Amino acid sequence: MTDVPESDIEAEAVRLIDGLAERGCVARLLGGLAIAEHRHTAMPESLSRSYGDIDLVIPPHRSAPFRTAMEELGYTPNKRFNNLRGDKRMLFYDEPNDRQIDVFVGRFDMCHGVALADRLDTGDRTLFPSDLLLTKLQVVQINRKDLIDAVTLLLTHDVVDGSDGVDAIELGRLIRITSGDWGWYTTLTDNLDRIPDVARELLEPVLADRVAERVLRLRGGLEAAPKSLKWKTRSKIGRRVSWYELPEEVGQTIVTR
Repeated sequence: MTDVPESDIEAEAVRLIDGLAERGCVARLLGGLAIAEHRHTAMPESLSRSYGDIDLVIPPHRSAPFRTAMEELGYTPNKRFNNLRGDKRMLFYDEPNDRQIDVFVGRFDMCHGVALADRLDTGDRTLFPSDLLLTKLQVVQINRKDLIDAVTLLLTHDVVDGSDGVDAIELGRLIRITSGDWGWYTTLTDNLDRIPDVARELLEPVLADRVAERVLRLRGGLEAAPKSLKWKTRSKIGRRVSWYELPEEVGQTIVTR
């Protein structure tokens, strides 16, 4: 018997991840709903926002059982898109609630890319906070919603030095991604620099200062980290040549289901 998705999107995200796990499929939330799962405590009203769709990441080479499980859980596949692109990305629809489910396979690629296949053993429904922050701050033309999500992550998670996968913002993880890629470094640090102003606008001073201090620690650690020869060579070209990709709006490109 096919299940029916819930109308409350936060409740549905929990039902979906748990339902996939019951069917032997690993999936982790990313995006705003994942960050909502990591709030851990009461949050200032100024950081609340609505959510439109559900975004997931799954391991590679597990497409067939995942597709079956999604249909059992009440989702309609975009068969044409999934057949063409399913090794990297898939689309499903919650038709009763008019929602799209965007599924990334093994990695997240937008303006920049980050491999996630070995970062899914989180013991939680979501990616690690460090990876959630990376997915938010890789957007060159970052929007207000993504900045609010970044403020939320940095307000609720301390900065630590490691990169092993913990419920914190791991400086080592960010360094690993950016110290060999000048473009990644540039976009990430550009967006980190935007966060303190947004925090001061949205939060009371003591909380805004906490966010700003964590940004400062991340910024200093990223700047001080040794850089690869490739990074140094690319840095000489600088912003004269584009350092990022323009993400495609896949929900609008192939709509046949």
